[in-house]
Amino acid sequence: MTWERYLIILIGDRRGPRHSVYDLCHPETPEDARYLPPDTVISSSHKPHELEYMRLQGVFSRLPDDVCDELIRCYFHHVHFFLPIIDAPAFLNEYCSNGSRNISLLLYWSILLAAANFVDADVLQKAGFSSRKAMKTAMYERAKCLYDFDRGTEKLVLIQSVILLGFWYTDPQDHTGAWYWIGIAISLSQNIGLHRSSRLGSRAPQKSLPARESLMRRIWWACVVRDRWVSLARGRPMRIHSEDCDTPLPVVEDIMNELESVVGRARSHFVPVESRALAEMWIRLVRICDTLGHILRVHYCVNGGIPSITEIDKYAQELQALAQEDAVPVDSSESLSINGIQIDLLYQATIAILYRPYVLNRSTPLPSGAHSLWQKIATSRAREAASNTNGLLQSLIEVDGIRYLKPMMITAMIPAMQIHLYDCKSSNALTRGLAENKLQLHMLVLSNLRETYWSADVTYRLFDRAQNILKESNSQVEKPPIKNADNSRDSTHLQQSQPQLFPPTEPPLLPTPEPTVLVGEQQYANTWFNGSPQFRDVDQLLSPGFYLSEDGFSEFLLSYEDAVVYDPLVLG
Repeated sequence: MTWERYLIILIGDRRGPRHSVYDLCHPETPEDARYLPPDTVISSSHKPHELEYMRLQGVFSRLPDDVCDELIRCYFHHVHFFLPIIDAPAFLNEYCSNGSRNISLLLYWSILLAAANFVDADVLQKAGFSSRKAMKTAMYERAKCLYDFDRGTEKLVLIQSVILLGFWYTDPQDHTGAWYWIGIAISLSQNIGLHRSSRLGSRAPQKSLPARESLMRRIWWACVVRDRWVSLARGRPMRIHSEDCDTPLPVVEDIMNELESVVGRARSHFVPVESRALAEMWIRLVRICDTLGHILRVHYCVNGGIPSITEIDKYAQELQALAQEDAVPVDSSESLSINGIQIDLLYQATIAILYRPYVLNRSTPLPSGAHSLWQKIATSRAREAASNTNGLLQSLIEVDGIRYLKPMMITAMIPAMQIHLYDCKSSNALTRGLAENKLQLHMLVLSNLRETYWSADVTYRLFDRAQNILKESNSQVEKPPIKNADNSRDSTHLQQSQPQLFPPTEPPLLPTPEPTVLVGEQQYANTWFNGSPQFRDVDQLLSPGFYLSEDGFSEFLLSYEDAVVYDPLVLG
C-alpha cells in the first residue's frame, strides 16, 4: 500500500483541510475517488502485564467444540440475516478448516456474545453457565478486554466486532451499552468512508472488489438499522442523516453471491436453507428503517417545524408499498415464519410511530393542512398497528418463537404498549378492559424475555408500575352521589351484573413476586414519579419522546418492591 493510497482513504470530503491540499497536489484525480480500506494491519506486541490480564479474563480460553459449533450455528441462523456484516465464506470456511485459531479473537467473542441470546439450556450447561445472561457477561468481558488492549485490528473487523458488542445491555448506568457501541461503529465506518458511494472506475486495483464493496455496503446499512432503533429506544438524536450519505441500498445478491462460496460442511451445518428468503426479508427491513429515519426526523427534530400532511402521507404511502413485499409463504418453515413475523413487528411499530404523536399527546399540533377527520384516521391507524402487533405476538407464542426475538423487538413493542396504556385511561369500560387485556399480552412476552434481556426487565417494570398507578387513580375517582333509595338499588344491581374481566379469585396471568415492605417506600416512590423530569406521571410516560434517564433509572428500581439481583450484575 502506497502513501498516496493511504492519504486518499483519510482525506474526507470538501469540508476537511486535507481535501483541498490533496486537490492542489493532484488536480488530475477525480474528486469523488475513494479507495477501499487497507488490508494491512499495523500491530505491535502486548506488554506482559496486558497479556496476563487478558489471560485472567479468559480471552485465550476456548469453549468445547460442540458448544462453539452450536453458537456459530445460532449466529448464522438468528443474527446474520438481521445484521449481515460478516464475510461468511471467509469466516465459515476458515472455522471448519482450522477452528477459531486464525480468527480474530475480538470478532470471535463478539459473535458468541450475539449468539448467546438464542442457545438452548443444554448448551449453557455444557459450557458451564447458569443462564444466558451469565454467558453473555463472560463473552462480553472477553471481547471488551480485547477491545481495550487493541493492537491494530483491521478496520472492517473492528467495525464488525463493535456492532455485535451492541448486543450488550445491562442498564443505563453502564455507559458501554448499545448506544455506546453503535456510536463507535458509525464513527469508524465514516472514518473509512463506508457512508459514501464508491466510484473507483478503472482505478480499482483489486479483483475481489465486488465482494468487498458488497460487504462494506451491508456493514453501513447494518449501522443505519441499529442507529434508528437504538436512537428510538433511548430518545436521542440519530447519528446518521440521509443527506450526508449516498451509499446505495443493498440488494439480495449482496448476500446470496457471497454464500455461494460457502461449501461442504460449512454450508450444510451453518447456513440456513432458506437463505434467499431471509435475505429478501433483510432488504425489506433496511427499507423500513430508512423510512423510520425520515419519520424520526420529522417528529423529533428539535428545531424542526410542523410537518405537513403531505409529508406524513408520503411516509404512509412508503410503508404501504412495503406492506405486501416479501410476504412469508403459508407453507414456509417455522424458522422462516419466525423471522418474517419479527420483520412485520418492526413494520407495525413504524406505522404506530408515524401516527403516535397525534394519539398520545393531543396537544401536538396537527400537520399543516390536517383537520379533525384526519386525526381520527391517524388514531385509527395507530390503534390498528398496535392491535396487529398483538396478533403477531400471539402468532409467535403459538410457534414457540418468543425465545428467538431480537433485542430491537422490545423497542418495537413499546409504541403499541403506549397506545394500549393510553386506552387504559378511557372512560369507556369496554375500551379500558380491552386495552388492559391487550397490554397484558405484551407483559406476558416481556416476562418471558426477562431471562435473556435486561432491557425486557426494565420495560416490564416500567409498564407494570404505570398500570398500578392507573389502577390506584381509577379507584380514587369519586362515585356520583345517590339521590334516593331507588337509585341506590338500581346502582347496586348494575354493579352486581357488571361482568368482571379479571375476577378476584382468578390467579393472575403473570407471576408476581412477594411484596417486600420497605421503610418509607411509598413516600420514596411518589417522590420519584412526581419529581423526575422524565416520568412525572402516566401522561408523561405516554409521551412519544419518553425515555428513562440514567439519573432516574436507579431510583426507579430501588423504589420498586421486587428489585432483584442477577448474577453477576446488580440492576440499579
